[in-house]
Amino acid sequence: MNSNIYLIGFSGTGKSTSGEILSNVLKLNYVDMDSEIELRKGCLISEIFASVGEDGFRRMETDLLESISSEERQVVSTGGGLPTLIENRSIMVKTGKIVCLTASPETIYERLLWHSSELGKKADRPMLFSDNPLDRIRELLLEREGAYHCNADLIVDTELFDPEQVAYKIIEGLNYA
Repeated sequence: MNSNIYLIGFSGTGKSTSGEILSNVLKLNYVDMDSEIELRKGCLISEIFASVGEDGFRRMETDLLESISSEERQVVSTGGGLPTLIENRSIMVKTGKIVCLTASPETIYERLLWHSSELGKKADRPMLFSDNPLDRIRELLLEREGAYHCNADLIVDTELFDPEQVAYKIIEGLNYA
């Protein structure tokens, strides 16, 4: 296998955790795009959003995706909003397989609350700053559903599975077993 595996989906669906496991099992490089952007910019995603806005952040994502997509044999965990841009979906289609991870709004909300309690400020999700985060998650899921599903080679519901099980469902679903 020479192409990349791009994990897309909403925050809290398991892209980072399952992606690391998947890369270890398949012996591929692992790239977490949000972590890479934070490393390159020297600040948190929430701080980047505050300074350059969503459009500026999306441009950073596209620039990074263009850069890393020139490499092969990677598992790439994308940011939740990355597939909303046609340009990004096109890059992923040309350079790998796209796997969409899903979960219910309630499960996503619970996972994000847990991440916040475990990681504190590092777990801030700028798109969720709202008086009612669960409603905001529902709204964003509806807005992004088409972008998440239109180019996906595989859709994996992570609702009832731990990250290792999700990784193996991806391997099986992409016929890499």
